[in-house]
Amino acid sequence: MITKTKDKLLSKYRMRIREGAITNAKKQLAQRGITPGELGPDELEILVHDEEVKLRGKLKNYSLAALITALTLGHF
Repeated sequence: MITKTKDKLLSKYRMRIREGAITNAKKQLAQRGITPGELGPDELEILVHDEEVKLRGKLKNYSLAALITALTLGHF
């Protein structure tokens, strides 16, 4: 029961990260003046993967900052 719920949440999390990474990759290509059709599938996958790594890093930093803030405010 718990495993199913956990897997479902992780799947949803990964899907959201992937969607955000694709959006960011499209923006990055537009800024460079390149269309996705000009790149091969491998190049697009590398670009999206890099964006996924960036998004995960940002989320970890925000989560850590929120935790530190919550712990700090608890002392007042």
